[in-house]
Amino acid sequence: MSPPKLRIAGLHKSFGTGERRTEVLRDINLDLADNEFVSLVGTSGCGKSTLLSIVAGLQDFDAGDLSIDGAPILQPGLDRGVVFQSYTLLPWLTARQNIEFALKAAGYDRPTCRRIALEHLELVKLSDSADRYPAELSGGMKQRVAIARALSYRPKMLLMDEPFGALDALT
Repeated sequence: MSPPKLRIAGLHKSFGTGERRTEVLRDINLDLADNEFVSLVGTSGCGKSTLLSIVAGLQDFDAGDLSIDGAPILQPGLDRGVVFQSYTLLPWLTARQNIEFALKAAGYDRPTCRRIALEHLELVKLSDSADRYPAELSGGMKQRVAIARALSYRPKMLLMDEPFGALDALT
């Protein structure tokens, strides 16, 4: 049996201090295999988004170990693509430029960034909106750009926090 793609062992996370300290995650243990699809289900405020933010490397935790392919998760990385519940596009960049921004961070050259960005805009049916700014896009369109961006640099893992809430059923 191969080692897990993602391992979470004994994870603890709390917010606040003293009497106002609230434990959000207690002793979370999870092994995910390569190509496994997992959904976290729970009530609002139970820690789903917090757990995803920790795995993304965007939030610290109190105790435990996290690793991808055996390497500890210490910070954000290009091995993890993240799509948040609310679209996180840079408002001063066009849809295409928002995707190219992630690709540049992944080390792609300019012509490759443009080609991959346009391919992924086509994937989410937004080719005609490549040069539009986020303020010119509907909520669903913004979310599709965010999904295209997260997929564009081929992360090992895709973390999604209610990414389809702004999309209609047909999309």
